[in-house]
Amino acid sequence: MTCPPLRIRSFHPADFEELFQIDQVCFPEEIAFSRGELVYYLTHPGSIARVAEAAGDILGFVLAMTGSRTSSRILTLDVVPEARRRRIGTALMNALHAELKRKGITVSILEVGVLNTPAQRLYEKLRYRQVETLAGYYRGKEDAYRMIRKAPEKR
Repeated sequence: MTCPPLRIRSFHPADFEELFQIDQVCFPEEIAFSRGELVYYLTHPGSIARVAEAAGDILGFVLAMTGSRTSSRILTLDVVPEARRRRIGTALMNALHAELKRKGITVSILEVGVLNTPAQRLYEKLRYRQVETLAGYYRGKEDAYRMIRKAPEKR
């Protein structure tokens, strides 16, 4: 069976409800975004959101905020469980990195749960490096690693 082609596109306001539901499935209640938080981040002028879809179905999304002229924070990378291990997260992150590069942003920062080894491996493949451990980062219940990626120097 072949998979339909994956398309990465910008977020549209009509996507909101589906992205909210995906985030609720991807993360425990105490970690997932509330509706208000997700609205805030998706509509903030500094936000960058990319959506992955195939055959009209949204399979995941990545959400980041630019923090300055040269840095960004990846807030979430969500891929529906049944579509994982198909490189959708990698495609979303690559699209995000391309947009960050276009904007001249050279540093990306993210946090990932210490127990989430699949996500840690993905980020390491994308050249993120662990810089510190944040005790109780996720609502005081789970530690996280802060990871940073610096864009390669131009030669």
